[in-house]
Amino acid sequence: MERISTGIKSFDQILGGGLPLGSTVLIAGCPGSGKTIMAHQIMFHNARPDYKIIYLTTLAEPLVKVIKFQQEFSFFNTNKFQKSVIYQDLGSIMRKHGPAQALLIIEDLLKKHEPGMIIIDTIKTFADITQGITEFREFILDLSLRLTTWGCTTLLLGEYSEEDIEIRPESAIADGIICLYGNEEKKYQKRYLRVLKMRGTNHIIGETVFKITRNGVEIFPRINPLVNSQVYSQLEERISTGVAGLDALMCGGIQRGTTTLVSGSAGIGKTFLALSFAMAGLINGEKTVFVSFEENIEQLIHNCLNLGMDLRHYIQEGLLYFVHVSPIELDVDEHIYHIQKLVSEIQARRLVIDSISAFEIGMSDKVKYTDYVWALTDFFKTQGVSVLLTHEMHNTSTTSVLTKHGISYVADNLILLHYQEEGRDLKRYLRVVKMRSSSHSTEVCELLINQNGLSVATIPQAI
Repeated sequence: MERISTGIKSFDQILGGGLPLGSTVLIAGCPGSGKTIMAHQIMFHNARPDYKIIYLTTLAEPLVKVIKFQQEFSFFNTNKFQKSVIYQDLGSIMRKHGPAQALLIIEDLLKKHEPGMIIIDTIKTFADITQGITEFREFILDLSLRLTTWGCTTLLLGEYSEEDIEIRPESAIADGIICLYGNEEKKYQKRYLRVLKMRGTNHIIGETVFKITRNGVEIFPRINPLVNSQVYSQLEERISTGVAGLDALMCGGIQRGTTTLVSGSAGIGKTFLALSFAMAGLINGEKTVFVSFEENIEQLIHNCLNLGMDLRHYIQEGLLYFVHVSPIELDVDEHIYHIQKLVSEIQARRLVIDSISAFEIGMSDKVKYTDYVWALTDFFKTQGVSVLLTHEMHNTSTTSVLTKHGISYVADNLILLHYQEEGRDLKRYLRVVKMRSSSHSTEVCELLINQNGLSVATIPQAI
């Protein structure tokens, strides 16, 4: 089936390549949900001299206001105005003569311009001024037949909730239904998109986050690992943790392409262990992405210098990419999308997230939090990317529960760090709790931090 791009790459991926050519698509949502912006973005992306698009406004909003506000977006092209993008206001015609006359005007516009696409903003106003539901059904059917005859791809915008859509006549004639909605949180409004229907398209189902910027609608699809269709990397290769003595405990190091979770109390050394893991990859020329939620880049670089690790050279060479976002400003859906995109674009071999506790803070739905962490790690596993996650754990007296919300099950390797008082001293200890598909030592070892970096030392007695 031939497709029409929306101009939003991630949206085209959700739709299986774009909008089906010649289809009628209902874009539904409450006022302010982003319908008009999305429609304009699609329109200006596709409009050209040989593919004209007609934009019809009705009684919902004056045409002059629509144009005024849409000019603020980067996609608005004044060179296309009233040439390949043709605006027409049907509001006055509808008020004076009703929907029947408006239908004749639409047909005249089709004959005159022979457009490839037509957009009606909004279709709901036709329903509001007809005498009853039967008359509106007849109108919407007549409109659909005329547009289909001309082969137009049609976007119908309407102020409907998802519950309204189920009973609307527009839904019956629509080949596709896209629902936009949002919810108010304390920090900001979150916007969501769902493709409820799209005939002839194997589209991605489920809730997708989007936001509105100066560039228009930006969509951040949820990670879809497609486990059944991808082949996991071979696990024979071992990679170094960068921590002296730890590789020996893990029988040669971490298996390539697996996920390692480092759990422990604040200040125990989780970030230094993560940096050592990153450094080991950089020394071997492996591109690495380091995501930090707690310390900024300059602070991390300075701390590493005190431990004998100079990261500046690797940043300049394009081997190390730092990503720093404050947990207060974190939008998890958007951030995961950007991490996935960055790792794929630079073909990174290692990924560090310090720490996934920030994901937990940024998501009110803890079930969704668990699903996201699983999807994130599983996606990179199928790409052969070795992932290290850190997680702050307040109670390290037991290994029965290493993280909240069941996050520990996503990890192939589990490393537990904990403190223990010995007289006046407070010492750090490390234990490898789990390694899937590999033997390993479960011995408790002392974790040493000095100017030479991190190392583990075997102790004579159990702790």
